[in-house]
Amino acid sequence: MPRVGRVYQRALCYHVLNRGVNRQAIFADEDDLAYFLGLAVEYKDICQARVYHWVWMRNHYHMLVEVVHANLRGFVGGVQQAYAQYHHARHNGSGVFWQGRFKSKPVEVGGYLVSCGRYIERNPVRAGITPEPWAYRWSSAAAYVKRTADGLTDQNPYLGPFGERERQAYGDALLAGVDDAVVRAVEGERAIGSRPFAATLKMERGRYRVKRGKPVRITSQVPCVQTDT
Repeated sequence: MPRVGRVYQRALCYHVLNRGVNRQAIFADEDDLAYFLGLAVEYKDICQARVYHWVWMRNHYHMLVEVVHANLRGFVGGVQQAYAQYHHARHNGSGVFWQGRFKSKPVEVGGYLVSCGRYIERNPVRAGITPEPWAYRWSSAAAYVKRTADGLTDQNPYLGPFGERERQAYGDALLAGVDDAVVRAVEGERAIGSRPFAATLKMERGRYRVKRGKPVRITSQVPCVQTDT
């Protein structure tokens, strides 16, 4: 008797990033930045992902997304492949464009997720581009602090109610920076979260996914994936 497919996995939040090969620039001008943004919006809808925090820098990008494991590669890989083709065509390039596969580390919801989002949005500050993260156009910071509609940012549900008072507090937190322990966790090689959270995960083809029987609590509604087991 054939076995019946069952839901085995829930969505996870991932810190996703990649750079240009040899740390070369991936964005030459505003048109390139806008094109990458458009691709992220397009593939987000196709792959049923949510993008809570993001930033595009000269030679790399960051995104904090919530998506089922099976759709992660389709979302990020789709954006990268389409953008590399566009960039080669526009700038007469060829060959390898990205510095290997994209990196993706699961992030535990709650304080870890919020801090990781602030880490991402403070990239322009660390690079000396601006003292105020929300003044940088190619970031989700303005969506939270200034209510700027960018077409990509989904409000992080793990921040809770987010009125004007919360926007001011979020801006203050962005200016204050991120704790060194959080920076080490984000820049390290392991999942970003507590030991109990890490215990719910396992590696599969170089990517983290939820162990069977140990679902991670996800409060936003992202469809599960079904597979034959």
